[in-house]
Amino acid sequence: METSLLSFSDYLTALVEHRQYVKVQYFTEFHELITLNALIVHVGGKGTNQMVGLSSGEQIPLSKLVSAGGQFAPNFEGYAPYCETCDS
Repeated sequence: METSLLSFSDYLTALVEHRQYVKVQYFTEFHELITLNALIVHVGGKGTNQMVGLSSGEQIPLSKLVSAGGQFAPNFEGYAPYCETCDS
């Protein structure tokens, strides 16, 4: 199933509203895959400057977000078979 960026943003906004800890995975600037459990507290910005803010203080560019709550970002939908720590 292909997810559009708009529907993924809506999904992230719903996670903010539900205030649930979810598994979040993202790439750092050094292409390290970070996995943690956190609250997503805000989603903001426009275009290429969209950011996801976590309760732990991290500000993640949306383009680096791999998955949240078991749903892969559109740029990483085919990544699941290669990710040992990713949700399936």
